[in-house]
Amino acid sequence: MTDPTDAVARAHRELVRAAVAAPGPRGIAERVVAAVGGWVLLLDGTGSLRAAVPESARTHLARVQTELPRFSTPNHPTTMAISTPGESVSIRPVGLAGRVRGFVAIGRALPLNSIERSLVDTATYLLAEDLHRTDELRQAARNNRHAILQLLLDGHVDVARTTSEILRVPVPDGPVRVAMLGVPRRYGLELLEAAEEDQALRRIETVIAELRPGRVSVVLPIAEGDVRTLEAILRRVPHGRGAVSDPVDPDALPGAWRRVRSVFQAASDHPGKLYVAKDVSDAGLLRHLTGPEARAWAQATLAPITALDQGSKVDFAQTLHTFLANNGQADSSANTLGIHRHTLRYRMTRIADALGRDLDDPTVRAELWFALQLLPDE
Repeated sequence: MTDPTDAVARAHRELVRAAVAAPGPRGIAERVVAAVGGWVLLLDGTGSLRAAVPESARTHLARVQTELPRFSTPNHPTTMAISTPGESVSIRPVGLAGRVRGFVAIGRALPLNSIERSLVDTATYLLAEDLHRTDELRQAARNNRHAILQLLLDGHVDVARTTSEILRVPVPDGPVRVAMLGVPRRYGLELLEAAEEDQALRRIETVIAELRPGRVSVVLPIAEGDVRTLEAILRRVPHGRGAVSDPVDPDALPGAWRRVRSVFQAASDHPGKLYVAKDVSDAGLLRHLTGPEARAWAQATLAPITALDQGSKVDFAQTLHTFLANNGQADSSANTLGIHRHTLRYRMTRIADALGRDLDDPTVRAELWFALQLLPDE
């Protein structure tokens, strides 16, 4: 008779082997099914299917997906068991860094016993580790894209093309556009992933990089529907807005980038709006205030806000920009930021205290608005 303890130990070893093998998550799911029977569905954080073992398990997908919103409630369960005629289904979230990144659902005729649950616990842990390894590779690729993007925006096109071959980051040929896409900081990762995973952008040689949380820059070749693609990305994230340049040669990217940043800063926070930055955007008073003295004044004026932002999850500079863009109207500012008006009031009190200025004074508001326009959004 086979010792159940030995069988479980072998199953655990097989799970670990599957985790380090090329098949990765699917291999883990196959080992779980081999050990406990039934079927397994692996889903990503949005509930989309990653793997079904066996393939017939897809028939259970819709039923499982209907239960996933329960994991996003304030008192969400750590595991969930549901019953269907002749079948017991267990659903577990796969978490990483405090964030649900996926789900594993296991179904069979009888509920899992304690030994089998320990095996599934191990599988869930290994799935989280696989996500961690994937994130490390993704971050390395993001770092490479950021390096190439910075070279392009600084005007070092030849160096960028040479380096791109080493870092395996394709650089578009011919005329390009440069865009800045922005959201409140708490939605920064959502914006970055929406840009990285956009199928239209993935079909062309595009350089996408996060400048800081909530700010993503894109250099893309001229193509039919390129502006509409950026607009579609902004509509997929909360409070997204952006600015994009007219077509320019790669050598002209630094100037185009300055215009884009200027328009992004000065434009209203209308959600989903993508502004086209043209040469005329540099006209007016601000084009006379680009010297080092003006920039030094702006940096000194906003230094208390910069200090507030450091080490905080709250983007106080964005809060101030939105408040001023909405003429100090609390309700419209709070709606634009997606926060409660009391939260806005608390933030504005922090900002006023840090500045030591009366934000109801129109002169103070004008000075702060000019200071925000003069500083590059980096």
